[in-house]
Amino acid sequence: MSALAESIELAGGRRATYEVVGEGEPILYFQGGPGFSASLLRDEADVLSDRFSIYLIDPHGSGGSTPPADASLYGPEGHAHFYDEVRQALGLVRVTVMGISFGSLVALTYAALFPEATVRCVAIASRVIGQEQEGEEQADEMERFLARHEGASWYPSARQTWDEWTERVLAASNATEVDAMMAEVLPLYTADPGRPGVRAMIDSWRRDAQSDLAAAKAWEGGLWQRIDIRPLLPRIKCPTLLLVGELDLICGPSQAKLIAEELPEAEVVSVPDCGHFIPAEAPDAFRAAVIEFCERHPSAVTMG
Repeated sequence: MSALAESIELAGGRRATYEVVGEGEPILYFQGGPGFSASLLRDEADVLSDRFSIYLIDPHGSGGSTPPADASLYGPEGHAHFYDEVRQALGLVRVTVMGISFGSLVALTYAALFPEATVRCVAIASRVIGQEQEGEEQADEMERFLARHEGASWYPSARQTWDEWTERVLAASNATEVDAMMAEVLPLYTADPGRPGVRAMIDSWRRDAQSDLAAAKAWEGGLWQRIDIRPLLPRIKCPTLLLVGELDLICGPSQAKLIAEELPEAEVVSVPDCGHFIPAEAPDAFRAAVIEFCERHPSAVTMG
């Protein structure tokens, strides 16, 4: 648990840990994974800290937040219900929800399930289907973007870990094994792992990441393969922004296209020369897109 984190009590003696970055209108910023602490998003949240209060809530099972009672709750709906319980406990009435990677899947799910509490939805590097639902376009995109790194000295080892990911996660007996695997494959997710800001982000993950092994196993044990929240998307009524890195190998343009087909009113912003970690790889573009979107869709005071 982060030394900066606070703790709040939930029903049944459970607890959630969180921290707030900045001051202003509240945004709940959901971490990816699943199974990583929200504290890893601190630098990205700081990019918006002069305009918003960014709530970094540790997912249930991560950081100091109590694990869910059942592994099925590690799915997007289980996460959305957990975050809404925390929102109510914090006294927040209506909020903007924002998520990255798996967290964006959760943000879209949250906006669909809790429309009365959602002012806006920002989905960063999002996908809404699992591996088994992918078509040829999505599979080709991933392989093409992976191949961009073939000339790097670290690529063969990282690619082997990538290809063996599910098998190795399911066989892992300790979360440190998953942490080490993540450290190895992180450069594959980026447009250029050598850029100073990107290198700092990778170093931070390698130093501070402490994964929730139960969440990782739940994801690789079926969620990643079979998930599909497209039926939920038409229930989203709030303004929605999709941020997509044009070189994102796992949540790239073809994945954003699938979401936009179900959410035709969503605003799509493509970030050039950028991979999966948009806030770290292109902080100026990230900041501009979020602020401009929020200004086009103003909100009343949302604190309770």
